[in-house]
Amino acid sequence: MQLDNLQFLRLLQLADSALPIGATAHSFGLETLTVEEHLETAQLETLLREYMRETGRLEATFCRLAHRLATQYYEDEVSLSASWSKLNAQLDAYKTARESRNASTTLGRRLLQLVASLTEQAVLSIVLQQTKKQSGACHYCAVFGLTGAILGIDEHTTVLAYLHQSLMSLTSTCQRLLPLGQSQASAILWRLKPILLEVATISEELALHPENIAVCTPLLDLGSMRHPYLMTRLFIS
Repeated sequence: MQLDNLQFLRLLQLADSALPIGATAHSFGLETLTVEEHLETAQLETLLREYMRETGRLEATFCRLAHRLATQYYEDEVSLSASWSKLNAQLDAYKTARESRNASTTLGRRLLQLVASLTEQAVLSIVLQQTKKQSGACHYCAVFGLTGAILGIDEHTTVLAYLHQSLMSLTSTCQRLLPLGQSQASAILWRLKPILLEVATISEELALHPENIAVCTPLLDLGSMRHPYLMTRLFIS
């Protein structure tokens, strides 16, 4: 399938960490790990690799499922609204740390509002109204998947774009928390590209069998839970 170059460029813009939705304000527990000296620069590449294999895999799977919702229920407002609420409620249950869960839904709502204002797509307006009406969850990865479908970007490319921006954002966060130079950060990102392909492939299998989804991130979850009690904080989460 040949990509629509214009829509692909728009997806790249939405995947940029500089997008005005507040992504740079969240560390998802990484700030606590550095403050409590559980994470040093030498350990960062290993942590990011395992983060993508656990949290990245989970979110990539729900990114795929959201992409499929938009395709399946494009003209069925009732089914789309019900399925969207159910999908986000399921992801809520996997995100046990309140701070990280709230960060994900905050970024999701902001991305949804931004894309709805830019594209004026009816599907996005329906989902936005549903979210406001029921005050339900609206996770970032799910909104990204939905957006990719609306833009006409294929599912796999959308997932890879999501994983790439997630890894870029986490690395940028660590540059503010650790003695990590730009060249060193770029080298880590370069070496971890194959992991993104691996995770995207695994998420494709999990999306066919959602009952097999599992995630285990106790250290990050504890870091997120303890984050509100730090004496000083650079990040919201």
